[in-house]
Amino acid sequence: MNLDAVVTKMLTDWSVLGGDSVRSASPESSSVCSSPETCCSEHRELDDFSFGFPERRSPPKAHRLGKPKMSVKRRMKASEREKMRMRSLAEALHQLRDYLPPDYSKRGQPLTKIQTLKYTIEYINELSELLSRA
Repeated sequence: MNLDAVVTKMLTDWSVLGGDSVRSASPESSSVCSSPETCCSEHRELDDFSFGFPERRSPPKAHRLGKPKMSVKRRMKASEREKMRMRSLAEALHQLRDYLPPDYSKRGQPLTKIQTLKYTIEYINELSELLSRA
């Protein structure tokens, strides 16, 4: 692509982005890319052409957009909170299993979390039926 074609293309794209009502209503406005990764080669050539201005260069491709990394201290605190949450959940399920009659335990194997919850619901329903009959 020669310099005149690049300048013409840039001016066309700028008028589309600038809100020119005639241009923005045309189907050409859909050719403007929202991200450099999905952009067509024509727009990539424009990104690589800096016109001598260093701030005009596109960001490196390895740069990841999204959430910034957590600090080591913050990550350690979050990890510790998650461990405590899981310990608390495990303890609560263990206590819940103690309230279930032995009939619900299969062959002496410990119940899974979901089995514990399902059997607890079943047991509560059975107790409710017994109370309603009395």
